Amino acid sequence: MILYNIVYMNNLIKNFDLFIFDLDDTLVKTEKYHYTAWLITLKNAINNDFYFDFSFFCSKFHSMMEDGIKRYLIDELKIPQLLYETIYNQKTSNYLHLIHNDKHNLRLIENIDIFLNEILNNSKKFVIVTNTSKCNLDFYLKNFPILKKSEKNYYREMITNKKPNPECYFKVCSDFPNLKKIGFEDSLMGIHALSLVPCIKSVFINSTDYYYYDYIIKNYDLLLIINNYMFSSKIV
Repeated sequence: MILYNIVYMNNLIKNFDLFIFDLDDTLVKTEKYHYTAWLITLKNAINNDFYFDFSFFCSKFHSMMEDGIKRYLIDELKIPQLLYETIYNQKTSNYLHLIHNDKHNLRLIENIDIFLNEILNNSKKFVIVTNTSKCNLDFYLKNFPILKKSEKNYYREMITNKKPNPECYFKVCSDFPNLKKIGFEDSLMGIHALSLVPCIKSVFINSTDYYYYDYIIKNYDLLLIINNYMFSSKIV
């Protein structure tokens, strides 16, 4: 029994030369670790009864508002501005602790390993473009060897302006000027960055319960909408 649309996957590989992937929840299932790390951090900073659910977390931490995370912490949670960097660094530490302690339970997005291998088997290339740090990226490369086959990786220290600024994707276009490109993103900020680069077609990958799901499919020009790499979801 074929569990994914292999015909469409092969057509996609045939029609593009360079496949561009975000990391968090586009290649590896990581966003829940970011959520948990922020929840632990804010419980410690505010009080142990503090709570928000995952959908609310996405609404604030994936927002297009300039300095959205900082504004949420300072303006809404009333955390003193002088403590912002400390809180952010604590979150980073908590996140690293979580993923290292749970590394045996980390998982790739369903069927991405099949897709990446087919890309490579057809002599095409893929790259990784992420807001995360090189340290975090290296951790995932070590745990998932298929990701080491990326042609090039773009990470936080290489970029002046993070997504939703499209700087990272313009760098890809500059580095690979003569290839037909397609990009995969799971978040509002990522899709917005992709949408500002005309030479890259956009694929949105997430579940229908993602906070910004409806907003994204109504407001952005998407080639494809999927919830995993079985390619059995909506083709636009």
